Amino acid sequence: MNCYRYRITVEKLRDARGQPVHGESLSFYAANHDDILEIVKRLESKLPFDAGTVASLGVGLKLFGEVVLTHRNDPMFAEIFPALREFMQHLKQQPEAKAAAVG
Repeated sequence: MNCYRYRITVEKLRDARGQPVHGESLSFYAANHDDILEIVKRLESKLPFDAGTVASLGVGLKLFGEVVLTHRNDPMFAEIFPALREFMQHLKQQPEAKAAAVG
């Protein structure tokens, strides 16, 4: 299967009390059948959320979705697979958001 390859890095900036944290991060490689960066760009024009929220949703959903798709026959994902597929289809069908709705 042809796929895009990504390096995902999550760096903790602050702890739950708001104190700065230095040097704590997680980095890993992931493959995805979709261009995640292009999907996030498209979502930015469709969803009335700030850029960080859209990026979190797009990246998280695509990473999770790829795991579910790869392991769709695993009983752990049996219930979520149909709902996730339906949610993704609904998200794709969202019309372009009005600039005034973004906030």
